[in-house]
Amino acid sequence: MMTAYSKRFAASVIGFARRYRSDPFFRTEVNIIGLQTIKLVLFLTLGVITAVLYRDMFAIVSGGVSPLIVALVVGAIMAASILLSYIVTVMALRPARNALESQKQFIGNVAHELRTPLSIIKTNTEVALMAGDVSVDLRKVLQSTVEELDRTSEIINNLLSLSASVRPERMEFKDVDIGEIIYRALDHLRGLSEPKHLEMEARISDSRTVFGNAVALEQVAMNIIKNAITHTPKNGRILVTVQPVYQNHIELAVQDSGSGIPRKDLFRIFEPYYRGDPSRKRSGSGSGLGLTIVSELVKLHNGKITVRSAEQRGTTITVLLPIGHSVLDIDGVVRRHHENASEVVVDFSHNHPRST
Repeated sequence: MMTAYSKRFAASVIGFARRYRSDPFFRTEVNIIGLQTIKLVLFLTLGVITAVLYRDMFAIVSGGVSPLIVALVVGAIMAASILLSYIVTVMALRPARNALESQKQFIGNVAHELRTPLSIIKTNTEVALMAGDVSVDLRKVLQSTVEELDRTSEIINNLLSLSASVRPERMEFKDVDIGEIIYRALDHLRGLSEPKHLEMEARISDSRTVFGNAVALEQVAMNIIKNAITHTPKNGRILVTVQPVYQNHIELAVQDSGSGIPRKDLFRIFEPYYRGDPSRKRSGSGSGLGLTIVSELVKLHNGKITVRSAEQRGTTITVLLPIGHSVLDIDGVVRRHHENASEVVVDFSHNHPRST
């Protein structure tokens, strides 16, 4: 069993790794210290080798001073250089860090302030729609207004989620039943899928506990499933699966029978507001932040996103999440074949994104 010291050490390592992945300023500072340290080791190694190979010449030049003393002096100078580089880096990055924090705070404040008036406008509009003497033309205008208000509210919610995702220290991670999250998401999105007569199927394994933040994972599930519903034509099919896979992970996959994503657009789908297909009109394409938020939240969970798509054959988005701490290790590999399909993979498990 782990001792209290081991648990604290493991928690410190995990906290350091999480901050390194999520905080670009901290990552820059660590990288600079690492590079300076490597340079110090190389210089000292080179100095020792030179002193050994040319010890007679070194003795003359140094006036009989011990090579060890010279090495210590050089090491002290290099250590001071590393410390100075770190201080300069922190001071240089401080204005950018403060500006970014102010920007995040401003976005969050504006989004919160907009929520109340938008809610009042929507409520008043819906009350006006309930009146019996509303003309057909006016009814269409009011219904369009409600739809635009819903879209604006979605943008605000996504902005708040994106702002919260860059503050991982505020997120509580624990064992979460992702199956229940999927069921809630499907129930919440039923009003969006039923008018299109979509066949919605969910296959949820009994082993579905992941280690994460429930609110963030619900945002991931909602965005992926809603995106599939939006881009699947009438009478189409959407399959949602949750199952354990290799390396102690739980796989969430959402497969649709939509038009698919062109290869030229596939590698940019995680960019904010990117719209590759001009046929996807503004009214039906959401806020443009959905997959951006999904990728950021999956990154915070130390997970992995895979998007496979073939034009006219649909799209499959797969999310791998670490299994819950209370669940025993799971062995086995899930194999799937995707012939003639383009693919983009963003792997945050080791902070090394890659594309294929």
